Amino acid sequence: MQNAFDGGLSDIAQSTLAHLARSGEATRKAVAEATGISFPTTTAALAELTANDLVTELRREQGARGRATLIYGVSQRAGWIMGVDIGSTQISLVAQGLDGSILERSNLQHSGVPTDAGTLAGVETSRLLGRVSRKGPLLAVALALNQIVPRDIEAARATALPAPAVLDSFSEAAGLDPAVSILVENNVNCAAVAEHHDGVMLGVDDAAYMQMGVGLGLGFFCDGALIRGGYGASGELAQIPISWSGDVSSPRHAIEYEFGSQGLVKRAADEWPPGSIPPNSAEALFGAAESGNPVAKRVMTLHGQALGRIAATAATILDPSILVLGGGLSRNPKFSEIVVGEFRQLNFRTEIAISSKGVEASVDGAARLARDLAWTSLVGTYYQAALGRPTIYRGSRL
Repeated sequence: MQNAFDGGLSDIAQSTLAHLARSGEATRKAVAEATGISFPTTTAALAELTANDLVTELRREQGARGRATLIYGVSQRAGWIMGVDIGSTQISLVAQGLDGSILERSNLQHSGVPTDAGTLAGVETSRLLGRVSRKGPLLAVALALNQIVPRDIEAARATALPAPAVLDSFSEAAGLDPAVSILVENNVNCAAVAEHHDGVMLGVDDAAYMQMGVGLGLGFFCDGALIRGGYGASGELAQIPISWSGDVSSPRHAIEYEFGSQGLVKRAADEWPPGSIPPNSAEALFGAAESGNPVAKRVMTLHGQALGRIAATAATILDPSILVLGGGLSRNPKFSEIVVGEFRQLNFRTEIAISSKGVEASVDGAARLARDLAWTSLVGTYYQAALGRPTIYRGSRL
């Protein structure tokens, strides 16, 4: 089979395929009108794409005059992509067709050791590949990592960043064909991509996503494009000093340790009355607060106010039209209400909302980036991806 990865599609076929990528399905007339290509030329382009197993006839709709109208869409044999989220304790994988249809999902826990997590994710990727390979070729994989993803992975090997080691362990265990591109992105940025694709941030050019969970992070779009920064570290809220006083220590990640979910549990333990057992999780603390425990209510309120101020600080710098709160802590309505209330006292312009994406936001965003990469390889500049300059891992497979 010849496809655009081999450089075999004509420009007209690429333009036609890009329209189907955006619309999902279309008639020949609709494609011709959208692309400005004549009807006969559109017919020829669809024939070329069909011959390459990239496009298929989805169905026929009977017209008023008795002539059936053909509806075209992306073929299920065109190939598929995979998103992989390697979180702090959990790995999530999703396989999707080029049309965005879900082929399979997988979730598993890991020990917390990054390189071990990379190996486990690679093994599960290899297993999933064996189960889904009947759907056609694997075109691209995108990994979401809960750490800074540098723009140049190879250059980062000389730094203290752990990303290259995790990627090497993943690559060795997955055993992917070297022709399969592996895109790498920060997990919060991936969640922001998912939110911008079909969530609360849909259609908003300037939007921010703030994750409140084990750690803190920010992903944001400016003029419709995901911003990564010069070194891939944009949105790293954990690097903000926790104190502006010169005589108070503010080590790296201090604000994250203080105001992530672990910091919330620690604060509760520090303030809990002697002789009673403090809550051992954020969920347990929220439950105690809702039951009327005064210490739990106070800790919950102070923590929510602090996160509201962090969100307001980010919004002041970025000036997004909307800021969306996600992550584990955001899923408690009472706690989110405190964060939102504090934010609105400090920022009167930016809309604030709670994500409904849940735990699969990062893996779904990674899958979206993998689809972007596959479509860009297929149709080039006819497709607008969320990332103009993605980080591609090449590493140990070379």
